[in-house]
Amino acid sequence: MRIGRGELDLIADHDGRRVAIEVKTVVGTGIDPPLPEDAFTDEKARTVRDLADALEPRALRVDLIAISLIESGARIRWLRSVC
Repeated sequence: MRIGRGELDLIADHDGRRVAIEVKTVVGTGIDPPLPEDAFTDEKARTVRDLADALEPRALRVDLIAISLIESGARIRWLRSVC
């Protein structure tokens, strides 16, 4: 969803709360592939939080969906309240 010059990947309701969700995906190989949450920098967190605050009604929480695409398949994790 576009908000001004920014964008939120997903907006959802969870347990009666509005949630802004950032999705980060990485492709990796080998024993120690990169983690998607490493791409969710402090600067990106501030940007997403600001966009979540601009929603009507305001998102009360920001979550991260971390997707790792590796040789053996996909690993998807839902990290709640990341900022």
